[in-house]
This record gives sequence, structure tokens and C-alpha cells, in this order.
Amino acid sequence: MSYLPSSFDGADDEAEMDFYSRMIFNCKQQPLVPLGTLLTTGAVILAVKNLRSGNKESAQKWFRMRVAMQASTLVALVAGSYFYGTSKKEAKAKEEVLREKAKMREKLWIRELERRDEETQMRKKRAEMARLKAQHMEKETSKLEEELRELESATRK
Repeated sequence: MSYLPSSFDGADDEAEMDFYSRMIFNCKQQPLVPLGTLLTTGAVILAVKNLRSGNKESAQKWFRMRVAMQASTLVALVAGSYFYGTSKKEAKAKEEVLREKAKMREKLWIRELERRDEETQMRKKRAEMARLKAQHMEKETSKLEEELRELESATRK
């Protein structure tokens, strides 16, 4: 069986995407990573701002927040990769099951077509036999009619 491409094929193929499409795709797959990145960047910006204004204690707090945000981003990245990898495997398994079902449906359809073809051939054979039988009976009828005429003509004489 040849595999018929679906309109959904290639929609998740990252190799064929440009940079922005890939970035959007990955953000949709793991939304916590970009959020963590933004929070980490915000913490760094606030720490630098407080450091420039001379507020060292607040700057130290924001630098500690940066470390916490980086750690949470890393945890989100690892967890998302694990989850996405697992869901990708499940999707491939489901796709394989769907392909097997499609193969089975195709085999069943081919069997049905073969059965219908055999049925049609049998009907043609029966029709041909009935036609030959009708011709044979017509010949016998014409012979009997001929014999009847001969007998009628013989009885009149």
C-alpha cells in the first residue's frame, strides 16, 4: 500500500520551518520556557537598574531572583522536553496505529471488491447458462412443433 500524504503532514516538521515559524512553534510547545526567559531578563534589568541607583540590597534581591528564574526556566525546559518527547512518541504510535487501520480497511475493501467481482462473474455465467438453456428449449419446441405439424398433416391425409 502506498502512503497517501495528508494535508496535516509536515505541519510539525521543524527542519522545513524558517526561524520565526520555528520560534513560534517551540513557544507553543513549551510556553513556560519563554515566560521564564522573560522573567529572568526582567530580573536582570531590575537588578542593573537598582545597582545603578545605588540600592545594593534591592539589586542583590533581584540577582537572587534571576538565579531562581533561571533555575525554574531550566526545570520547565527539561520537563517540557520530557513531556514533548513523550507526546511525540505517542503521536507517532497513534499515527502508526492509524496506518495499520488504513491498511486493514484497504485489504477489506479489496476483498469486498473481489467478492463482488466473483459474484458478478457467477451472475454472468448463470445468465449465459439460462440463455443457452432457453435456446436449447426453443430448438426442442420448434422440433416438437415440426413433429406436431407432420403428425397433423399425416392424420389429414
